[in-house]
Amino acid sequence: MRRAPRALSALLARRFRLTFRGWAMLASGTVLVIAAYAVGRTELLYLGVFLVAAPLLALAVVRFRRVQMGVSRRFVPHLASAGRQLEVSLDVRNRGTSRTASATWRDGLPWSPFTSRHGTLHPLAPYRNSRSTGTSTTVDYRVVPPRRGIVDIGPFIVDFADPFELASGEIVVGERHKLVVTPAVVTLPDAGQSIAADEGSARALQHRSSANEDELMTREYRAGDPLRRVHWKASARHGELMVRQEEQRSHAQARVLIDTRRGGYRDVQRASANEPESESFEWLVAFAGSLVFRLQQSGFTVELVETAARQLASAELHDELLESLATVELLDEPRHDDQLYLRPDPGRSLGSVFALLSDAEPHVVDRLAAQRVHFDLAVAFVVAGRREAVAEPLAEAGWLCVEVLPDDDPVDVWLTVARAREEAGVRG
Repeated sequence: MRRAPRALSALLARRFRLTFRGWAMLASGTVLVIAAYAVGRTELLYLGVFLVAAPLLALAVVRFRRVQMGVSRRFVPHLASAGRQLEVSLDVRNRGTSRTASATWRDGLPWSPFTSRHGTLHPLAPYRNSRSTGTSTTVDYRVVPPRRGIVDIGPFIVDFADPFELASGEIVVGERHKLVVTPAVVTLPDAGQSIAADEGSARALQHRSSANEDELMTREYRAGDPLRRVHWKASARHGELMVRQEEQRSHAQARVLIDTRRGGYRDVQRASANEPESESFEWLVAFAGSLVFRLQQSGFTVELVETAARQLASAELHDELLESLATVELLDEPRHDDQLYLRPDPGRSLGSVFALLSDAEPHVVDRLAAQRVHFDLAVAFVVAGRREAVAEPLAEAGWLCVEVLPDDDPVDVWLTVARAREEAGVRG
């Protein structure tokens, strides 16, 4: 029972056809044979039979030619990035005992136009033993993946013809290889470090020069701070409300929440090979990776939170996180846990939170608004969302909302937050 799939695979792996020259010769030969019988000319019959037999013989030669090759691929870089050039290098080997003819090649791609450019494959020497030379060659091409995902590259296809180019054939060589295409993660500038440096070790170290313990433990009150953190003694001394800071920690904490519910995106469409399901979601996925790495470089311990079933790897695992960002998708089911989305610790600030949203559903917005008081800094990046449904309710709850379009530069968006924080500090 296992032979049938193999036979079918072998049949599909080789395809043969007459070229235009071959069809023209076959048609001319057929006409001459008919004319020979019509006019009784023997020489026309001989010529006609030759013209008919030549392309058929060429087709048989191509059909039964033994072509045995192997191919291996290398990707540079090994993790591709959407919108950035990828180099594919192929090592092609002759595994047969006869010399190969000159041919052309192309490699299968999962995106339009679905194959690489055609290249020339020079003849390869026959393989005799492990010391044989000239049995392999290296070819390469470059491609720009249009979107993220885990895709198959290949198969490698060799096109060849008989010496007179009356018939041609193609053979599929080797297997497809998996390629991980990550979202277009960018390096966010260091200017963003000040955005979340209000708590944890960064803030505590800024106050070491203060004269007494109260100064080390307190800071001025900001909108959204819970009243339970008001330090009344320090408030009386300064003449304004002062609140207790968190204990000094070796790392400040930040949470990055990304909305993965399909209902939170108005631009959802049927995905295709070159087009994503949602442009807004694609921007947020790429920005999520950029943001996580920026925060980590600034010394933050980052936790990723999703509004639907968990798909993303831990932020501490760099390559695994990139691979999970390559495959994360929008889901319909909600997340089923007792404490939805964010898990505050009673009596303790959670540091900073960054929400990545589009047109989030009302219960998501309400939950985020209610949990604003647990964080010292809360920033929401809202991509193509309705202002009255998302940005305004969050802003009223104390979130810093940044409205974004899917074609905005992530670096400019990040700097916008930094400028907004600086302006808020000046006004304060």
